[in-house]
Amino acid sequence: MTSEAKPAIAVKRTLHVEVPVEKAFQVFTEKMGSWWPATHHVGGTPFKEIVMEKRVGGRWYEVNIEGVEGAWGHVLAWEPPKRVALSWHLQPDWSFNPDLARSSEVALDFISEGPAATRVEFMHSHIERHGEGHDKMREAVDSPGGWTTVLEAYVNETKK
Repeated sequence: MTSEAKPAIAVKRTLHVEVPVEKAFQVFTEKMGSWWPATHHVGGTPFKEIVMEKRVGGRWYEVNIEGVEGAWGHVLAWEPPKRVALSWHLQPDWSFNPDLARSSEVALDFISEGPAATRVEFMHSHIERHGEGHDKMREAVDSPGGWTTVLEAYVNETKK
């Protein structure tokens, strides 16, 4: 008896920003705390900044207004200004699970389309790794209040 692998569950978006690829990458990786919706935090207290350490294996986390860190994941790929990939360790109940096997992946490819134009290919994949409740998580991140809201805020920040 053979078992078939379940298809990967992913949320994909294509964005177009009117900035050079270097700025598109920088706004996403270095200025996340300035554009990420304040309502989207992991702790009970709003964040004051979001940090993505600039190296493979680096941490991705928020720091709340009291200085307490809340982990989100780790940097899986760091290829400025072309690509960044992150592990997403937040579970369907929005708690953190350090097990990499139970994390999904958030990856962005930044493709230059001219001196002041960048296409960003976004994919949140392997959501099924979260196990029970992954369907609820996929629905949440694919809803208008999920990645759509987050990525719209990112696009708006690139215009500043």
